[in-house]
Amino acid sequence: MNDKINKILDDPVRLDALSRFIVRSGSPTQDFDTITMLAAERFAAPIAAVGLIAREHKWFQTHLGLDVEEVPAESAFGSYAIASGEPFVIEDATRDPRFVDNPLVVGEPHVRFYVGVPIIVHGQRVGTLSVMDIAPRPRPSDEAIAMLGRLAALCGSFYELSDAARRGLFSERAMSHAETRQAMAMRAAKIASWSWDLRTDIVDCDETLRTMFGLPPGLPVSGRDLLGAVRPQDVDGLRAALRETFGSEEDFSGEFRVEATGKWLLGLGRVFERTPDGKPAAVLGVYIDISATKESEEKTRLLLRELNHRVKNTLAMLQSLAGQTLRRSRNDKEFTIAFSGRLQALAAAHTLLSDREWESIDLYTLLKTQVSPYALDFDSQVELACPELPLNPDEALGLGLVLHELATNAAKFGALSRSVGRVLVTCPPEGPSDARVIEWVESGGPPVKPPHEGGFGTILIARSLDKIVGSSVEVDYLPEGLRARIRIANTPKRATSTLW
Repeated sequence: MNDKINKILDDPVRLDALSRFIVRSGSPTQDFDTITMLAAERFAAPIAAVGLIAREHKWFQTHLGLDVEEVPAESAFGSYAIASGEPFVIEDATRDPRFVDNPLVVGEPHVRFYVGVPIIVHGQRVGTLSVMDIAPRPRPSDEAIAMLGRLAALCGSFYELSDAARRGLFSERAMSHAETRQAMAMRAAKIASWSWDLRTDIVDCDETLRTMFGLPPGLPVSGRDLLGAVRPQDVDGLRAALRETFGSEEDFSGEFRVEATGKWLLGLGRVFERTPDGKPAAVLGVYIDISATKESEEKTRLLLRELNHRVKNTLAMLQSLAGQTLRRSRNDKEFTIAFSGRLQALAAAHTLLSDREWESIDLYTLLKTQVSPYALDFDSQVELACPELPLNPDEALGLGLVLHELATNAAKFGALSRSVGRVLVTCPPEGPSDARVIEWVESGGPPVKPPHEGGFGTILIARSLDKIVGSSVEVDYLPEGLRARIRIANTPKRATSTLW
């Protein structure tokens, strides 16, 4: 561990705050249990913890998925968050030279992914709120990291309030300030707190909860009101989760959607008071707005369905390309060169679309990706005189193959075979109203001779878009240079299973 981190960990002011404001033994953990549960839920992570970092060791206030109560400070990932004062992320600990030999990486629980945020108490970084996974992950979104930061701020508020209650040293104003800070942090984290008296059906709640459920501000709230606001198809599952909690010592947990607001909520709670005969009398808990997480999950599902569709089409394309290339190749070497080039064209288009989550790419980006490997100097030889032209995935894949074949043909026999050759790509406005037209015009190359027999490249140029997006390509072998006119329908149909 470097000197900067050691200096922060050994800072006497920080250590004094840790010893004065946080008591290790007997500290209440219910609030921290809830926070770790929220963090684990938000990141869908198997491990979450609230840890306090002293000079020589880190001990856990609460944790999920860990079988240790403390670790040496030099093994604590959170030391880096403490030192920087910023969120600290490890995407894959086995690939980070700082952690490859860390006991938590090479041994149980074999941590690979980590994200931790400092917990600040009275201005001092005393510990971290962290989530971990035993599998590597990409860096979380800024929104997810910010959510973890808001939960870490709640931890800091809880420690300050606990210290105030324990010592009785806070003035009423200071206590009010800490409570206000906690309330603001909970609102920022989209968390609403509530307590439900089952004997009277009265729910004591904040305005955040009323807003979440679409209830009028300031009016009394009952359990019946909350259940009545839930989307009908979610009510039975919510009732079942509540009944299970009432009849056991298990915490309540349930996801549902509010009918009026459309918000997805996660409810967490527990019975904190029972009658002498064991029946539940009061329940305490929180509701968290998880709408953004649900939207992200739905987007992921849609993306996976789209990817499944694309993979099937791509496999069909590859099968057709391989068969046609093999039949029209004179030897193995010719087949390998031609087929590899077409595979690279498809791969390049797929990479562009994947980077944009399979939404759309612009014509210039596709043109440069497919043509630049075959141009002596792309910037001086190729000109795109078109406005921005977005292409959907079907159009991009089909047009990518067309541009690849035009580029390889131009590099072998046409304008791109000479440094003085030029290719002009235009989008003339005189096309039919239901289509967009792209023209490829070569000049400055050797005289063009029409092929005696259509090679596979010529056939592919003429037919690639025909089956993929209901469009077409016309190729003219003019003496001064090849000219291709590409017509793309404005209402493209879905890709079929083969090119032909």
